[in-house]
Formats: sequence, C-alpha cells, structure tokens
Amino acid sequence: MSNGLKGLYKMGGGAFVLSGLLFLSRAILDLMAGAPPSSGVEILAWIASHSLIQEFQSEILFFAAACLAPAVVALYRSLADVDRANAVIGCTIMAVAIPVSMVLLVVHGRLVYPVYGIRVSTPDLAAFVVAIFYGGLHAIGLLMGIATFVLSLAMKSGAYGKPVVYLGFATAVADVIGSYPYAIGSVLTLVSQVFFAAWFIAVGTQLYNMRGNPAAAQHAPEADGARRVVESRL
Repeated sequence: MSNGLKGLYKMGGGAFVLSGLLFLSRAILDLMAGAPPSSGVEILAWIASHSLIQEFQSEILFFAAACLAPAVVALYRSLADVDRANAVIGCTIMAVAIPVSMVLLVVHGRLVYPVYGIRVSTPDLAAFVVAIFYGGLHAIGLLMGIATFVLSLAMKSGAYGKPVVYLGFATAVADVIGSYPYAIGSVLTLVSQVFFAAWFIAVGTQLYNMRGNPAAAQHAPEADGARRVVESRL
C-alpha cells in the first residue's frame, strides 16, 4: 500500500475515533441538561440554567461533524474496491449529514451565543429554534441509521471483520430508535448514542490499523491457493 493511502487511512481512522468520542461526550452533556421543556417560557429558563452545557454541546457537535469529512473519504476509499455501490450510497448519505449538522449548529448557537448582541430572547422564537434543532437531529439520526446499515453490508466483503459488521447492524437499529428521544426517554436515548459512538470508534480503529487494500486482502487466499496449485503441477 502506498504511503499516501496509508496516511489517508490513519487520518480518517483517527478522525472517526475522535468523532465518536465527541459524539459520546455530547450525549452525556445532553443527558445532564435533560430534555427541553414544551413551552417557550420554560425553554428560556432551561437555557439560562444550563447555558454552559449548551455552549459545550454546540462546540463539541461542531468538531464531531467536522471530523466526519476526512473520515468519510477514508471509509469510502477502503470500501470502493470491495463493494462500490454500497460504499457510494452509504458514504454519500453520511456526507449529507455533515452540512445538515453545521446548519443546525448555526441555529442552536442562537440560543447561547449572541451575534452583534442579538440572541434568542422571546418564548416563541426559543420554541421555534429548539423545535428546528431537535427536529434536525431526528433527521440526522435517520440518515445515519440508513448509512450505517448500508456501509455494514459493504463491510461484509471487506477487511473490517464480523464484530464490526454486526455492531454496525445493531447500531443502525439503535440510530433509528434513538432518533425519537421524546418517545423512548433519556436512558434508551443514551444507549442508542453509545452504540453510535462505539461503531465510530470500532470503524476508526480498523481504518487506522489497515495495512493493505481490503479487496487485495480478500482475494489473497485465493491467489495464494492458485499459486500453490501451479507450483505443484510444475
């Protein structure tokens, strides 16, 4: 494997691991803050009492989403020669989640960061911003669930190993379930986010340690067997 490809895998793998840890940190902070209230007046009080947590969440989610950019590129490269169709579909869906996350962060930031001294200060606007932010997180959860399932299908033919593949299928289900936090409660939401982070860390670790082309590694036993047959006939 070329040094360039090896460097891409290491950068992408490290980015996946870091992103997973950041998403997990954000999930813990979200649990500490609790679910948002249902009225605008209560939301303003909720933001004020958890302002530091909300600020950390905003920053952590930004870097977690940014880390996905090199991670997705490296993941696609590792799967393109093994299962190009599923690699394209899965990585494209995952890539779509990145700009959506960034837009949501701009929206969420108006709750805690003033721009020219302007910030959300009325109940109706606070309720609108929170609805948009958590509605967007719901959409991202569904996107990541689909992407994780499709990418796990691609990994079945690659060098990621069965534990990562099976973890991916479980995570895909957890992502979809976790996209409805208002229906499942805080504990199950945290469990789904732990699965999400664990899959990122597992995939990132495999990527970081990848030493060859997955397709070449897959066909290496066949090629070696064919070589031995030829040598025995000679």
